[in-house]
Amino acid sequence: MQILGDRASARVTAIPHFASLKHHGYRNTWAANLWSGAAMWTFIVAVSWLVLERSDSSGWVGVVTFSAMLPFLLASPIAGLLADRVDRRHLAVVALAGGVVVMSAVTILTITDAIEIWHLAALVFINGILRSMLEPAVQSLIPNQVPREDLLNAITLNSATRHGGRFFGLLVSAPLLAVDSIGISGVLVLCVAFQVASSYQMFVSRTVSKGESAPEQGLARSFVDGLVYIYTNRTIAIFILLVAFHCALVMSFESILPVFSREVLGAKDGSTLGFLIMAYGIGSFVASILIAGMRSEKNKGRWLLWSGLLSGVTPAMLGFSPVLPLAIVAAAGMGASQSVFMALTNTYVQTIVPDRLRGRISSLYLLHAGGVMAFANLGYGFLADVFSAPPILIVTGTMFVAVVLGMALSQADLRRVYRTGSVTPAQVGARA
Repeated sequence: MQILGDRASARVTAIPHFASLKHHGYRNTWAANLWSGAAMWTFIVAVSWLVLERSDSSGWVGVVTFSAMLPFLLASPIAGLLADRVDRRHLAVVALAGGVVVMSAVTILTITDAIEIWHLAALVFINGILRSMLEPAVQSLIPNQVPREDLLNAITLNSATRHGGRFFGLLVSAPLLAVDSIGISGVLVLCVAFQVASSYQMFVSRTVSKGESAPEQGLARSFVDGLVYIYTNRTIAIFILLVAFHCALVMSFESILPVFSREVLGAKDGSTLGFLIMAYGIGSFVASILIAGMRSEKNKGRWLLWSGLLSGVTPAMLGFSPVLPLAIVAAAGMGASQSVFMALTNTYVQTIVPDRLRGRISSLYLLHAGGVMAFANLGYGFLADVFSAPPILIVTGTMFVAVVLGMALSQADLRRVYRTGSVTPAQVGARA
């Protein structure tokens, strides 16, 4: 199931944009994430369209999306503690294998026509718990698989797999949604196959990585240590606040894209939704590959600013897109700008954080991101039933542009990062 053979790997890793793939452990993690991303986004599209078909309500899509993301708020502290106490690769394998079980259950219930919306809400909640375990484990694992000079490359390539999975998974599955004899049930079978491939690829990775959280230290104390580190380190606090606004205002679109594709673009089945997610994925993938080759610190800072601004502009463009070709261009722009912004903020955070705290800080990063996305998707789903999807995309995109400009004007530390692209020693001084 190796995506690249040894000879092909040697040729690819000679290209600066793929430098971190020369490290064997990281290469397996990267491949596992590619399969996992394909499984996750194919699953999201299939479930979202299934809920819309069964309920005829964007609000119910929001409820199921909320169920999928709520674990990032509830389970992230425990997941982060686990990532600092147990072998991170083992934790990732368990989470991925659990995903196989959940996706298989959804597939069987759908094929037998026994699926109900409450089944979906419960099962995606369990899957969300597994995802909340997987993310901090993988994010904490990667800095142990590559040297510091390859860290941005490794994180952005990892981002490329997560977002690019939207493209590669839906490249296969989106057309299948329009085939009556295959439809949602067949696409769910494909999700399970992708997830099995991901589990195997992570299993064969050889990296041993474990944090240094003291076993006698309780969950509450460990959680507080992570929070204290975040909020006494001004730069990390700024980045996490930016990420929270970013996720709440411009990345919480899963609950409204199904109704947007049906009411604005005239979709008759889930294939149009799949094409939008696929466009987002190809934009994310291409941008992540391009940013992976970046070595200039100044360029990192400039792209952090520009990707933040474009992250707000592109959803507004989607809101003004009445036809599929324009919507695809806007969705690709969203993917490109948002993936670059998230990759750069994550790189800065991982660069600053000591390894002993990586699991907890990664989980708190995800708590802020996934937690706000859960509630935002829930709210936007019901708002879309009242106001339709385009006004939500336009207003929230505009609001995020205002947030980026406002924080740039009010935060000298952030302006320094935008200007120089680096974090000064004074900004890294806080310790837990």
